[in-house]
Order: sequence, then C-alpha cells, then structure tokens
Amino acid sequence: MAHVLKSLELRFPGSDFGLSARRLWEHTELGQINVFGHAISERRELNDARVFIDFVCFSGDAFSLVGLTLAEFLAHKFPRNWPMGNNVAMHADLKSHTVNAFVHGVAAHLDCCSARQAVRNQHHAFLPTAGALDRFGVPHIFSTLQRRLQSMGKSKASGDQWLKSIGNFQKKGLRAEEMECADLIPDLSVWEESEEQFSASDLANLCDFKDYRLSVIAVVSDAQRQIRFNAAPDRALKRTKKTPKAQFGQTRDVAGFDPVLGYRIEQVLHQTLWGAESHWQAVTHDGQVIGDGLNQTIFPTREAATELAASHARQHFPKRVALGRFSSYAWTGGESYREWLITLPYYSGSYLSGHFKVRNVLAHVRCDVREGADGERVLMLQEVQSDWAQRARRAASTGEADEDDEVPPPFMKEWPALTMKLIFLHAAHQRLDAVAWTRGAHQVFRYKGRGAAGLTELYDRTLPREVNRMMKPFCGICETLGVFVPTNFSIMQTESGYEVYSPENELLGTALTLEDARQFVPDQGHELLYEVHGVRLPELMRETMLDSGFPAWG
Repeated sequence: MAHVLKSLELRFPGSDFGLSARRLWEHTELGQINVFGHAISERRELNDARVFIDFVCFSGDAFSLVGLTLAEFLAHKFPRNWPMGNNVAMHADLKSHTVNAFVHGVAAHLDCCSARQAVRNQHHAFLPTAGALDRFGVPHIFSTLQRRLQSMGKSKASGDQWLKSIGNFQKKGLRAEEMECADLIPDLSVWEESEEQFSASDLANLCDFKDYRLSVIAVVSDAQRQIRFNAAPDRALKRTKKTPKAQFGQTRDVAGFDPVLGYRIEQVLHQTLWGAESHWQAVTHDGQVIGDGLNQTIFPTREAATELAASHARQHFPKRVALGRFSSYAWTGGESYREWLITLPYYSGSYLSGHFKVRNVLAHVRCDVREGADGERVLMLQEVQSDWAQRARRAASTGEADEDDEVPPPFMKEWPALTMKLIFLHAAHQRLDAVAWTRGAHQVFRYKGRGAAGLTELYDRTLPREVNRMMKPFCGICETLGVFVPTNFSIMQTESGYEVYSPENELLGTALTLEDARQFVPDQGHELLYEVHGVRLPELMRETMLDSGFPAWG
C-alpha cells in the first residue's frame, strides 16, 4: 500500500485518536487472516474502505484498537464503555481533507486488490483452517477451563457458588492467566448476589477468548521474477484480439511465452520503404493486448513489452515467496525453509518488533526439513524467539519500563510451550517423523557469544522441560537426535528451487527440488551429523496428538 499511503496510521491533530489501515495491509500483502468479517470483493463498487479502517487510540508512538472500525463509528455502533461518546470534535476531524485522502488511499488499495485474479503463494498453510468451535483461531488448541465446564454439562449453581468452584479449579492447576483471559469473573461477580442458577454449559459458552485468537503466517515477499519467457509452444495459442488489419507483408510471431500464466511477447514485423521494421507487444493468455497508462500497446523494444507484461502480472497475479528474511543464519542443506510468525491479530494492543512488519508477533520460528541419522524427515527449528517477551523481561529486570512495556504480552510465561505445541501440531499435519531444535551452543556460536546465558537457558533447559511436560500424555520424550548438515559445500534455497555452491562459493548447479540438487554435490562433498534436541513422532503419536490437541495454557 506504500504507493497509495505514506503511512498506515493517521492521527487526528491534537488528539489521542486516529485511524489505522495496518490490519488490512497485513491481510492483503502479508497473508494475515482477514479480521474484519468482510471479504474484499472483486467488484469494486461493493467494497467500502471505511469497513477496513480501524479506529485506534495512540499512546506515544504506539497505538491500540478501540474495538470499532471507521464505518462503525460513523454508524454510532460504539463498543461497551466507549469513552468518547458521540464526540462532535471527532466527527469534524473525520471530515477533514487529510482523513478523506487517507480513506481514498485505502479505497484505491482495495481497487488494486479487486483487480487481482490470483495471489500465488509459494507455501503451504501452517495448519488447516480453524473451525467455528476453535476458540483460539487455530485447530487443536483448547481452553482447559471451558472443557472442564463442558464436562459438567447441565450442573447448575449460583454465581457465588460458581466463583468458589472456579477458585478450586485454580488450586488444581488452572492457570490464573487463563481465568483472566476467559473474562468470566466480571459476569459471575454481577450475578454473585443473585439467587438465579446457571448451568456449567452456559458458563462454558460465555468463555470469551476473542482477543487471544492466534494466527500463524509465513514471512513472504514479492517474487523477483513474476514470469519467465521461454520459446513458443508447439500448440496453438489464443488468437490475438482487436489488432489492426495486417498490412501487406506484415507478420506476427510469438517471441516469448510464459508457460505458467500464458503471457506472451509478440514481434510485429512489417515492410517499409526503408526496409523491415519491428515492434513488440505484450499479450495475455486469452489474447488481449496489454496497454500502458497512456493506452499504448506497441513498443519499439522487446524489453519495454516484457516489462509491461511483468507489471500486468504483478497487479493481476502477484507472486509471493516464503523464503523469509534471515535464511543466511540457518544451516544449509535443508528443505522448505520457512519463517513462521505466531501473531495475535485481534489483540487490542499493538506491538511492532524491529525484525518484522507484522503487528503483535508473539513468537517467531525459523525452520526447515532435513534428513535425520536414520533417514527420517525432521522438522529442524533453527531459531525460536519472542522479541515481545524479551523486551518485557528486559524492561522489568532493569526497572526502566516505559508505558508500553508495563503490560506484558499475553502468554508471557507460556509462549515457549505454546510455540512448541503449534510446532508439533504442524509437524503432525505434515506427517514428519520428528521435531528437533538446536542446542544453546549452536546459537551462541551463531551469534558470536551474544546473550550466551539466555540462549543456553532457552534452548537447553526451558524448551526441553516444557516439551517433556506437554508430550508426557503422548509418551513422547526429549532426547538427542542427529541431523545432517553440509560442511564443505552448501545448498541454498531460492524462489525457483535450489542452488549448490562449492567452498569457494562457485555455483555448481541449480534444480527444482532438493533431491535433484544433490546430484551437483562434488565428489568430496561432506556432511556432519549434528547432535540436537528432539522428539520422535511415530504415526500413532501424531494421530493421538491431533485427536486430543493441546491446552492453550498449561
């Protein structure tokens, strides 16, 4: 959206309130879940930009959602405890030229999205789409409190009795944060003096985790090469439409053809008094000649026509690649390298780390799939980290917390366990044989000793301890596994496949798959078996894990 808006946020002059199009941009450009309940229509006239603009409250440079969109504000659909009422001054702000320009910019972005016929994402989803009963936005993650209440069925009690019962749940291991996030206590406190009785199933349905719904997205970027022109195919192509009647001696030849999207470059050759002259045009798969902003369709060079075809493809068939940003920090020789972001898109606060453009990244994981010592396919975690939790811990330990740091992120203590639960579910869905992660020493070496104590604590103590606890019901245990890592050659993943390099960084060959790329490994190529932490996932364990799921807390 950068070509339409200078900023994704707009603050009203002299006010703590403003507008944000960040969640829309994350959805359209980064693949984040659509949080607005309105799909972007391919018919432009059906899109209302105001529906996709959040009303926000600023605190310094940070902002938080207030629970309504611009469309809802204009319709007076204010959330409960909305502090501003029907503010006259704010309505005046919304009529300003600056706000109108912001809304028009969002509308222009929606128009561009409507013109897209497909977004070509080069990666699989982290997990299947969540169902209506998946309260945390992803499948197989559940609330222990809600399940306990559901198991009690039609049992009834007063508000005061339920408060005592739920207090007993906490004595038996229910996490305090889960109770707080369920938002049940305020309702029970209101009913405390009432003699009316409520069933356990009623309370289970009241458990509200809407602000804590999770989303897991890959770090994506625009492909450097949207289309690739090869020689014309043998088969007949759609006839070029709306072309002028051919002059005597004029010919039209297909000079380049993209086999994926069907774009082609045509050379138009005709005779003049001064000899043969060539012009070039770009044509879509269905024979439509592409024009530029000035409606010009014929160009003096092939390069100009090729760039026009590429521009058209970027608009109508944008291609995303999921190679992440930090692959240079990973061991080479892996397959399907990904950087996954575990986000809280519905959470009212807004945290932005220095590493990613996405709002509220609770944790990030860098991983690939590689061969284990026994030939098994291992999901290898190159890094597991939470910038958000790290910042909050640092601020608390130094006593220098500013206003934004005073409130820790959701799942502050749970994020390592929650991250690993999602990783194990992902591995089970992908039918992988094991999950492994680096030792602390690997991380200390990678980052040249920086943060050695914290890295050792996380990778060698916290993750093994949490994984052993959460995998105990499935008879899983953390142990030492081995994975192969090249030592005197490298295999790098690219947007079109894999490249093999010598120790001198000489390109030895390219291939579409890792298996095919291995044929270019030199005869003296050598791999070491690195010892890492990991858990084996037999088929029965994977099935049981997907059937039972994991609690969000605990």
